[in-house]
Amino acid sequence: MTAKLHRAVRCTAAVLAVLAVGAGATACGSSTGTSSAKAGAHSHTAGEEATGSALKETAAQGSRTDAVNTLSAAATSKRCHTGELRYSWGLPHGGQPDMDATGQQTAGIRLKNGSARTCTLHGFPGVRLISKSGDAWDLRRSSDKPSTVTLRPGQSTAMVSLTLLPTATNDPDTKAFVPSKVLLTPPDETAHVTLKWPYGGAILDQSGATRPGTFVSPVGVG
Repeated sequence: MTAKLHRAVRCTAAVLAVLAVGAGATACGSSTGTSSAKAGAHSHTAGEEATGSALKETAAQGSRTDAVNTLSAAATSKRCHTGELRYSWGLPHGGQPDMDATGQQTAGIRLKNGSARTCTLHGFPGVRLISKSGDAWDLRRSSDKPSTVTLRPGQSTAMVSLTLLPTATNDPDTKAFVPSKVLLTPPDETAHVTLKWPYGGAILDQSGATRPGTFVSPVGVG
């Protein structure tokens, strides 16, 4: 009887020990899981913060690079802009076209550097003639090769040459284009200036011709 009682006590103790160990293991597992979850959460947050910081730094570097590129482009641009130039009619030595002639004539538009910096002109200007009736004629280009013209502040040695083919306004066999004004756009610019046509007369209207007798040459020295 006593032996059976001792065995029951030992069994009960063993069961309690096992339960205690299981409970301890469960508690430890729960604690470990919580700690791991917290560690994982901290790691995730740290990773997001690091990534966010890297992205912000990359964006900041990109902005700085864009700003430097913009300033560099502005500093290296040597082209004369429309608003920096001053415009006047005239050929070297005071010449002007004879609008009563029957052959080709030349009209010139002088370009003066009105800015405080040295600038350059290279290529063909855009030239649109506007007639007294409101018709527009975009002049074709000559076959001449452009060269670069450098203008120091205040210098006016650049010229746009217009080759014209006059006609009589009362000639029934020809169609006359009577100029009223000229819209001039310097090379590589988008803004134009409007100049009043000062010579009177009329030009043979060849606005639809492939090789008209009236055309524009590249900016040159004059």
